Amino acid sequence: MPSVLLLLSAATELPLTDGSRHTTGFWPEEVIEPEAVFAAAGITTVIATPEGAPAGPDPAGLTPEGTGYSADRCAALHEAVETLRPRFTTPVPLRAVNVEMFDAVFIPGGYGPLADLWADPDCGRVLSAFHQSGKPIAAVCHGPAALLSSLDATGDWPFNGYEMTAFTDEEEADLGLLELIPWTAEGRLVKRGARFSAGPSWGEHLVRDRALLTGQNPASAKPLARALCEIL
Repeated sequence: MPSVLLLLSAATELPLTDGSRHTTGFWPEEVIEPEAVFAAAGITTVIATPEGAPAGPDPAGLTPEGTGYSADRCAALHEAVETLRPRFTTPVPLRAVNVEMFDAVFIPGGYGPLADLWADPDCGRVLSAFHQSGKPIAAVCHGPAALLSSLDATGDWPFNGYEMTAFTDEEEADLGLLELIPWTAEGRLVKRGARFSAGPSWGEHLVRDRALLTGQNPASAKPLARALCEIL
């Protein structure tokens, strides 16, 4: 039975350029919907975070105001989060992850990865090991920011020249956060050498380059999980 590592941020806040702090966490549907896809495919998942710290949902991702979804859909997401809450509060520390035990890794978004995963050395070690083994790495929305933590043996970024996508600057502007967040996933990935592919804002957009699969935004989370299942 295939096994996927769900690599989650444990951050609860992202410092903004105006001195305030933006409440964050993982974006609920980017965890809940892929988890359901994996379960239906008979794929087991293990949750890991930096230092094994509890992971929590971005509260905005559970409200109609924050998502644009109906109250019923938000209620269903909230119920699913509560069902998985015991797993979110007792994740495996990233430093203890043995990549040989997993067939792939899936990294959801939310602004959390911009606060912790992008510079976490244990995250970098894990992703470098997945990359070196040729095992699939899937990341969605702000999740691709975690790729920035990875370095090869020579200190270079192993994903230099890879085509990928992530939450776009245009989508950040739509939320009114482009000038407030310390940096953007799109901007930093491009600066490191990624060939960035942007689809229409808020629409499904997936990119695959070798064993790296990326999705642009929340609408891409479930399709990305399905794409990962197809190659496992």
